[in-house]
Formats: sequence, C-alpha cells, structure tokens
Amino acid sequence: MSEAGAASPGAPGPASPGLVGAPVGRAGVPADGILEELDGRRIGPPSAPGPPSAPGPPATPDVPWRRGVAAATAMTVRRPSLWVFALVAFLARGGVVVLVLPIVVVPTFVGLANFVGPASVSAGGLGPRLVALLVVGLAAAFALVVVGACVAAAAEVALHRATVATPEAASVVAIAPRADESAAADQSADGPPADNPRADERPADAGDADAGDADAGGTVRAVARVAGVRLLLLVPVAVAAAVAIPAWVAVAYRELTVPSDVAAPLAARVLAGAPAASVAVVGAWLAAEIVGGFAARRSALFEASIRRALAGGIVDPFRAPLATALTVAAALGASVVALVLAWWATGAAWDAVRHALAGETDVVAALGTALLLAAAWLAGLVLAAIAAAWRATLVTMELLRRRR
Repeated sequence: MSEAGAASPGAPGPASPGLVGAPVGRAGVPADGILEELDGRRIGPPSAPGPPSAPGPPATPDVPWRRGVAAATAMTVRRPSLWVFALVAFLARGGVVVLVLPIVVVPTFVGLANFVGPASVSAGGLGPRLVALLVVGLAAAFALVVVGACVAAAAEVALHRATVATPEAASVVAIAPRADESAAADQSADGPPADNPRADERPADAGDADAGDADAGGTVRAVARVAGVRLLLLVPVAVAAAVAIPAWVAVAYRELTVPSDVAAPLAARVLAGAPAASVAVVGAWLAAEIVGGFAARRSALFEASIRRALAGGIVDPFRAPLATALTVAAALGASVVALVLAWWATGAAWDAVRHALAGETDVVAALGTALLLAAAWLAGLVLAAIAAAWRATLVTMELLRRRR
C-alpha cells in the first residue's frame, strides 16, 4: 500500500498485503501539537472559534493501546509460524552472537598477543601482520552485516505481512479516515498528488491479487527497502561505537593485565569501566531500533520509500510518546527476560559439559551432559523466538492502531 493518499467511503482504496480495504493517509504526518492518550483520546489546544467547517466523515479515536497489546499477545500465542520469521530476523541481525555468549571462552592477554604476533606493534606503529588482520576482520564484519541485514529484511517482510493478514490485526487497524484524508482521497480521484509520484501506479481494483508488492518483484523491492533502512540506521550506531572504542580498549587492557574482578565477565567489566561511552552506544542503538522498527514496517506494508519510511519512523514515536515508551519497555523487557533465562540454562549446561569432559566421568555421563546442553540451547532458541515474535507484533500493532 502506498503511504500517501487515502480511500474515501465507497471508493476503491489502495491495496496492501493483509490490509486490503484499510485506507491509509499521509503516513507519518501527525496533526500539529497533538498528543495521544493510551485509550485513544486526543489532547491538545482548544479549537479557535470560527465559521463551521464543511461536513466530512466523523473523526474517530485511535484503537486503544491495550487492545493492540492484547492482539499482539493472542497472535503470538496462537500462531507459532510467526516465531520462525521472528527468530530468523533476530539471529541474522546479530542475535546468534548474543545466544553464544554463555559458551564463549574469552582469550587471555597472552593468547591474544601470541595470535597477533610479538612484532605486530612497535615504536614505528602497527606491523604488517596486525594491519592485515584488521583489514580482513573489518571486511568480514562488513560482509556479515550486509548479508545478515538482507536475510533479516526478508524475514521481516514476511513476518510483518503475515502479521497484518491475521484476524487479530484486523481488529486493531484504525480504518476510519480523518477529514483531511477525505480531501486527499478526493484529490487522488482527479490525479496523483504532487508529493506521491507513485500514486498513478496504484491498481484500480483493491482486490487485485497483483496489487502492491504481492508480486515477486515487489517483494524483492520491499526487502531491499527494509535492508536499506536497517543499514542506514547502523551508521549512527557505528559512529558512537567508533568514538567509544578508545575508552573500551583502555579499560580492556587494564582488565586483562590487572583484573578488577575475575568473577565478572570481561565484557561486563569493560562496559562498566567506561560508562559514558557505553551509555552513548546503547542510546544510539535503542534510537536506531525504535526508528527502524516503524520505518521497516512502513516500507514493508505501505510501500514507503527509504526516505519516506525513515521520515515516518522518526515522527512515529512522537505521535504517541507514552504509548511508544510503554511498547518499547514491554518489548525489551520480554526480550531481556527470555535472554537471561536462555543464558542461565545454556551456561549451566555448558559448565556441566566442561566438568564432565575435564574429569574422569564415564561416557554415558558425558553424553548426558552434551544432550543437556543441546536441550538448553534449543530451549533458548524457542524462548528467543517467542520473545522476538511478541516484540515484532507489538510494534506492528502500535503502528496499525493509529490513524494515518
């Protein structure tokens, strides 16, 4: 569905996967000076007295926030197929690194020095071996990020379209157009708006199976848009990380040479040792996640271009700041709980395997601990999939329940 333009009552509306017949106005352009309560009511300055306005369709409030949460919860419980798409997107965007943290053995300072080489750093600067290792490492990381973003984008497009095609989503979509959307619909009847060059490409029949991005080529374009959105939003995160690296390196060097607490993981000690840098990176990542979540859905569901999707994604959190804050808090809270449980189970099973292999345990006991580790890892994947699916559907419902 194009994000610009809206269908008036009785006129065919633009089609979109899972949202056929649901008119969409100028996405991401809220009324000036308006905030939204959690129950859907609007608050703002009183209207100035003046002549009565022309009759138009009655304005209806947005769907209450709690209904969106209930729909997302019911959808996640009833439709395990969404777990698969959510898990693939989560793992491809770096979740696999998070899940393997409990079983990663951090190398010692001596081990790192032996790997890099004793002559890699000298008074003259970095040695050729270290430079080559850095170049190869950066190139491999860049390739993994790009490939992971494309795989995750494909999973996201499938997930968002499968989400809006459910009856639970249909009960949340705010389909009543605003008065200004009716004017936009009347204008689109005469010709495409000037700010929407793709409006003339809309199909006349809202039920046409080939409308929007339903065709294979449209799906590829949607995946490319979502991947572009996610990659562009990684730039501020990368900049914040680059600024934080010197502080982290200094703390890591100190912790590797003179550890402050050998019981705590090295990563936790490094992050805590440079709090300002760590907070800046986490803040940049959180902002990119919030904006990218809304922007990706606009690209996947409403055919918004990368520029329009990013603009809408930036505005969306401010249209309903309280509801957005609660949505993000609930989504991140569920993810943290699921990951902590997965880390605990995997870490306990990994410790059992290490003790079994290091001691004189018989083969049956060693095999049992290995099976326990596999079961813990699988349980962690299931928990991560459920949390990722609920997080994704929650944000989707937050976007769909608002009038656009």
